[in-house]
Amino acid sequence: MKFALSPEARRRVERYLDRAGHDGARQVKVLNTTYFDSPDRKLSKAGFTLRVRELTADAQRFRQTVKSSGNGTFERQEWEWAVDGPQPDLGRLAEVAAFPLQGVTGADIRPVFRTEITRTIVTLRPAAGAKIELALDEGAVVASSGSQPVRELELELKEGQPAALMRLGLELLETVPLSLLIESKAQRGFQLVDGARPHPHEEESISLEGGLSLKEAFRVLAARLVDDLMAHQPVVLHGDSQEGVHRMRIDVRRLRSLLVLFEPFLEAHAAGHFEDELRRLGQVLGAARDWDVFLEETLPRTVDGAADLVLARSLRELASQRRHSAHQAAKKALLEAPFSRFVLAMRLWTSEKGAVLKRFAPRPLEDEAPAMLSRLERKVGKRLRACDVDQPTSLHRLRKSLKKLRYGIQYLQSLYDGDAESYLARCNALQKRLGNINDLGTFTRLAEELAQGTRLDLAPAVGMVAENAERLAKKDLDRLGGRLSRFAKARPFWT
Repeated sequence: MKFALSPEARRRVERYLDRAGHDGARQVKVLNTTYFDSPDRKLSKAGFTLRVRELTADAQRFRQTVKSSGNGTFERQEWEWAVDGPQPDLGRLAEVAAFPLQGVTGADIRPVFRTEITRTIVTLRPAAGAKIELALDEGAVVASSGSQPVRELELELKEGQPAALMRLGLELLETVPLSLLIESKAQRGFQLVDGARPHPHEEESISLEGGLSLKEAFRVLAARLVDDLMAHQPVVLHGDSQEGVHRMRIDVRRLRSLLVLFEPFLEAHAAGHFEDELRRLGQVLGAARDWDVFLEETLPRTVDGAADLVLARSLRELASQRRHSAHQAAKKALLEAPFSRFVLAMRLWTSEKGAVLKRFAPRPLEDEAPAMLSRLERKVGKRLRACDVDQPTSLHRLRKSLKKLRYGIQYLQSLYDGDAESYLARCNALQKRLGNINDLGTFTRLAEELAQGTRLDLAPAVGMVAENAERLAKKDLDRLGGRLSRFAKARPFWT
């Protein structure tokens, strides 16, 4: 577990350690580490890092380490050997499962960058059976193209259960202004050398194993979704902010939908607090995403001809300023304690030992899945029967209920041998149509906001794009009836 460490945070950590006590004296080590890969990045593309670290005050002076990306945000696999010198011993790599050795020779593996770190190490025993190493790292990632400073706090579980790590992280967050991070020094180094930026990971479908209990299924799904959320944090902070915000907002919606799907079996008080934090985070990300859609998708659709383009130019300039502010607010939220606290608390709550579910927890998921999906489908049916296409609020409620059903199906569809595809296709078609209508409504609202106050000069442009947006929305509304009818006739595959 890794946190960004400001000078003030370091001082507070030192005070925390003075109060908490620790196991043995503090150790200070100078760590000079070289990272290796092939020119085509064969190792990093396969999810592995290879490094050789020089320990100046150690009898075994050079240590070779291989790390894999592991399963999730906080899990890593690691292999380590003493070696004779600063070059890696490729003969030891055969011991690493799935390591990409095919066609790799010593000439292929070259130094790429190095880290120069002063590390202060303290061993903590926060709970019975738990041993955690707390490391304060200060230094730099250094490459031929430049360098980046490193100031981090790292917690590594040496003995005990992962829950102890989460609890210690949460305890630190009570008094220390820390920001949870996912990027490793290796990732930062390769980005520095290659001039790359963090990018969204490829979406993978969720497939649950058969025979899981409700509790096990919820734990697996929640861990996967929290990992997805954290994986997109560096994309928002340092990569393509627009795509990062988009993907992270989806991650938030998926987590909220998971809480709704399992709602009858969850402890309501805790679930409510997590829902509140997800709603808050969704609002911050949603504000940034709304301006992205305004500028990149909807505004171009509502501009017709050169005259309209001239009118819309001032709208675009002011909207770009609003977008920048909204993205800065999103980045700030991801670096603040509430976000870090949510991630750790959610992982702790859904851990194997966590008291997540009520007395229904041991029941097989397969037995409960039909009722879980039917509950969401009934809500959609209710919204569908009450739907008034002339009322945006009515359409918005239907869209939200449909989205929860769609995500619920995606979580559980592996239990149904491919029968979900046709039903999901109808869900997606209706969802897309409703989404287009909602985007046009949001566009008009934001355009009107731009003309408020002292910007009456924008009123003609707002009037022009609002009229065009209304015309486009009418076309979508005219086509909506067919989508509603086709979905209403779809037979739930789980019944």
